[in-house]
Amino acid sequence: METPYACYLCLPDLLALQQPRTPAEQPAQWADERFFIAVHQSAEVLAGQALVDLNRAVEQAHEGQDPEAAAALRRVTAVVEVLEHHLALLDHLEADRFASFRPLLGNASAAQSHQLTELFGRTTAPNALRPADASQTQGAQTTDALRALRAAVIRWQTRHLLLVERMIGDRPGTGGTSGLAHLRARIDLPPHD
Repeated sequence: METPYACYLCLPDLLALQQPRTPAEQPAQWADERFFIAVHQSAEVLAGQALVDLNRAVEQAHEGQDPEAAAALRRVTAVVEVLEHHLALLDHLEADRFASFRPLLGNASAAQSHQLTELFGRTTAPNALRPADASQTQGAQTTDALRALRAAVIRWQTRHLLLVERMIGDRPGTGGTSGLAHLRARIDLPPHD
Protein backbone atom coordinates (compact mmCIF):
# COMPACT_ATOMS: atom_id res chain seq x y z
CA MET A 1 0.00 0.00 0.00
CA GLU A 2 1.41 3.36 -1.03
CA THR A 3 1.69 5.89 1.80
CA PRO A 4 0.97 9.62 1.39
CA TYR A 5 4.73 10.17 1.84
CA ALA A 6 5.59 7.83 -1.04
CA CYS A 7 2.86 9.38 -3.17
CA TYR A 8 3.96 12.97 -2.46
CA LEU A 9 7.58 12.18 -3.35
CA CYS A 10 6.65 9.91 -6.30
CA LEU A 11 8.89 7.27 -4.73
CA PRO A 12 7.82 4.35 -6.94
CA ASP A 13 8.81 6.34 -10.03
CA LEU A 14 11.98 7.70 -8.44
CA LEU A 15 13.21 4.33 -7.22
CA ALA A 16 12.51 2.72 -10.58
CA LEU A 17 15.00 5.04 -12.28
CA GLN A 18 18.12 3.12 -11.23
CA GLN A 19 18.59 0.78 -14.18
CA PRO A 20 22.10 -0.74 -14.29
CA ARG A 21 23.18 -2.18 -17.63
CA THR A 22 25.01 -4.96 -15.82
CA PRO A 23 22.97 -8.18 -15.89
CA ALA A 24 21.39 -9.14 -12.56
CA GLU A 25 23.31 -12.44 -12.82
CA GLN A 26 26.42 -10.43 -11.87
CA PRO A 27 25.16 -9.16 -8.48
CA ALA A 28 28.37 -7.51 -7.23
CA GLN A 29 28.91 -5.53 -10.43
CA TRP A 30 25.16 -4.80 -10.66
CA ALA A 31 25.22 -3.34 -7.12
CA ASP A 32 28.33 -1.25 -7.89
CA GLU A 33 26.79 0.16 -11.05
CA ARG A 34 23.49 0.87 -9.28
CA PHE A 35 25.42 2.73 -6.56
CA PHE A 36 27.19 4.79 -9.24
CA ILE A 37 23.86 5.61 -10.91
CA ALA A 38 22.11 6.51 -7.63
CA VAL A 39 24.91 8.90 -6.62
CA HIS A 40 24.84 10.65 -9.99
CA GLN A 41 21.04 10.83 -10.18
CA SER A 42 20.78 12.35 -6.71
CA ALA A 43 23.52 14.84 -7.64
CA GLU A 44 21.48 15.89 -10.68
CA VAL A 45 18.37 16.42 -8.53
CA LEU A 46 20.38 18.59 -6.13
CA ALA A 47 22.02 20.51 -8.97
CA GLY A 48 18.55 21.29 -10.32
CA GLN A 49 17.56 22.70 -6.93
CA ALA A 50 20.76 24.74 -6.78
CA LEU A 51 19.85 26.32 -10.14
CA VAL A 52 16.37 27.17 -8.87
CA ASP A 53 17.92 28.89 -5.85
CA LEU A 54 20.58 30.60 -7.96
CA ASN A 55 17.88 32.04 -10.25
CA ARG A 56 16.06 33.35 -7.19
CA ALA A 57 19.27 34.89 -5.86
CA VAL A 58 19.77 36.70 -9.18
CA GLU A 59 16.21 38.07 -9.05
CA GLN A 60 16.66 39.20 -5.46
CA ALA A 61 20.03 40.82 -6.21
CA HIS A 62 18.48 42.70 -9.13
CA GLU A 63 15.70 43.89 -6.82
CA GLY A 64 18.27 45.16 -4.32
CA GLN A 65 17.27 42.56 -1.72
CA ASP A 66 20.75 41.92 -0.40
CA PRO A 67 19.90 39.75 2.67
CA GLU A 68 17.49 37.59 0.66
CA ALA A 69 19.93 37.14 -2.24
CA ALA A 70 22.69 36.24 0.21
CA ALA A 71 20.44 33.69 1.93
CA ALA A 72 19.61 32.06 -1.42
CA LEU A 73 23.32 31.93 -2.31
CA ARG A 74 24.15 30.33 1.04
CA ARG A 75 21.63 27.60 0.23
CA VAL A 76 23.25 27.07 -3.18
CA THR A 77 26.61 26.84 -1.38
CA ALA A 78 25.18 24.23 0.99
CA VAL A 79 23.96 22.20 -1.99
CA VAL A 80 27.39 22.40 -3.66
CA GLU A 81 28.95 21.22 -0.39
CA VAL A 82 26.56 18.24 -0.38
CA LEU A 83 27.54 17.57 -3.99
CA GLU A 84 31.15 17.45 -2.82
CA HIS A 85 30.08 14.83 -0.27
CA HIS A 86 28.54 12.86 -3.15
CA LEU A 87 32.06 12.59 -4.50
CA ALA A 88 33.11 11.21 -1.11
CA LEU A 89 30.48 8.53 -1.57
CA LEU A 90 32.18 7.49 -4.77
CA ASP A 91 35.38 6.97 -2.79
CA HIS A 92 33.57 3.81 -1.62
CA LEU A 93 33.70 2.40 -5.15
CA GLU A 94 37.02 0.72 -5.85
CA ALA A 95 38.73 1.70 -9.10
CA ASP A 96 38.83 -1.88 -10.36
CA ARG A 97 35.13 -2.30 -9.59
CA PHE A 98 34.36 0.88 -11.54
CA ALA A 99 36.54 -0.37 -14.40
CA SER A 100 34.43 -3.54 -14.58
CA PHE A 101 31.28 -1.65 -15.62
CA ARG A 102 32.83 1.51 -17.12
CA PRO A 103 32.52 0.18 -20.71
CA LEU A 104 28.74 -0.01 -20.16
CA LEU A 105 28.65 3.79 -19.82
CA GLY A 106 29.50 4.11 -23.50
CA ASN A 107 30.08 7.81 -24.16
CA ALA A 108 28.12 8.91 -21.08
CA SER A 109 30.07 11.32 -18.90
CA ALA A 110 29.27 13.71 -16.07
CA ALA A 111 30.98 16.31 -18.28
CA GLN A 112 27.75 16.16 -20.31
CA SER A 113 25.64 17.32 -17.37
CA HIS A 114 23.91 20.49 -18.52
CA GLN A 115 22.91 21.33 -14.96
CA LEU A 116 26.39 21.05 -13.44
CA THR A 117 27.88 22.93 -16.38
CA GLU A 118 25.35 25.74 -15.97
CA LEU A 119 25.65 25.83 -12.19
CA PHE A 120 29.43 25.98 -12.12
CA GLY A 121 29.65 28.27 -15.14
CA ARG A 122 27.21 30.77 -13.71
CA THR A 123 28.73 30.81 -10.23
CA THR A 124 32.22 31.49 -11.55
CA ALA A 125 31.17 34.12 -14.11
CA PRO A 126 32.52 37.58 -13.23
CA ASN A 127 29.07 39.18 -13.48
CA ALA A 128 27.16 36.32 -11.89
CA LEU A 129 24.77 38.55 -9.91
CA ARG A 130 25.41 42.01 -11.24
CA PRO A 131 22.27 44.12 -10.80
CA ALA A 132 20.41 45.05 -13.98
CA ASP A 133 20.71 48.73 -13.12
CA ALA A 134 24.38 49.59 -13.64
CA SER A 135 24.16 52.40 -11.08
CA GLN A 136 23.18 49.91 -8.37
CA THR A 137 25.96 48.00 -6.64
CA GLN A 138 25.84 44.45 -5.40
CA GLY A 139 25.26 44.30 -1.64
CA ALA A 140 28.02 43.30 0.75
CA GLN A 141 26.17 40.23 2.02
CA THR A 142 25.58 39.02 -1.53
CA THR A 143 29.23 39.64 -2.43
CA ASP A 144 30.41 37.60 0.57
CA ALA A 145 27.94 34.79 -0.15
CA LEU A 146 28.99 34.66 -3.80
CA ARG A 147 32.64 34.47 -2.75
CA ALA A 148 31.82 31.51 -0.46
CA LEU A 149 29.89 29.81 -3.26
CA ARG A 150 32.79 30.18 -5.67
CA ALA A 151 35.12 28.66 -3.08
CA ALA A 152 32.73 25.70 -2.66
CA VAL A 153 32.70 25.16 -6.44
CA ILE A 154 36.51 25.09 -6.52
CA ARG A 155 36.54 22.56 -3.66
CA TRP A 156 34.07 20.38 -5.62
CA GLN A 157 36.17 20.63 -8.79
CA THR A 158 39.35 19.78 -6.91
CA ARG A 159 37.79 16.79 -5.16
CA HIS A 160 36.33 15.62 -8.47
CA LEU A 161 39.78 15.86 -10.07
CA LEU A 162 41.28 13.72 -7.27
CA LEU A 163 38.47 11.18 -7.59
CA VAL A 164 38.93 10.87 -11.34
CA GLU A 165 42.69 10.56 -10.86
CA ARG A 166 42.11 7.64 -8.49
CA MET A 167 39.46 5.98 -10.66
CA ILE A 168 40.91 6.26 -14.17
CA GLY A 169 44.38 7.77 -13.84
CA ASP A 170 45.73 9.16 -17.09
CA ARG A 171 43.30 7.21 -19.30
CA PRO A 172 40.92 9.22 -21.51
CA GLY A 173 37.69 10.49 -19.96
CA THR A 174 34.50 8.51 -20.46
CA GLY A 175 32.92 11.10 -22.76
CA GLY A 176 35.96 11.32 -25.03
CA THR A 177 37.74 14.09 -23.11
CA SER A 178 41.42 13.98 -22.28
CA GLY A 179 40.49 13.04 -18.71
CA LEU A 180 42.63 14.65 -16.03
CA ALA A 181 44.06 17.35 -18.32
CA HIS A 182 40.52 18.36 -19.28
CA LEU A 183 39.46 18.60 -15.63
CA ARG A 184 42.56 20.49 -14.54
CA ALA A 185 41.94 23.10 -17.24
CA ARG A 186 38.38 23.65 -15.97
CA ILE A 187 39.35 24.55 -12.40
CA ASP A 188 39.35 28.32 -12.24
CA LEU A 189 41.53 29.07 -9.24
CA PRO A 190 41.25 32.62 -7.92
CA PRO A 191 44.34 34.82 -8.11
CA HIS A 192 46.48 35.01 -4.98
CA ASP A 193 46.17 38.31 -3.14
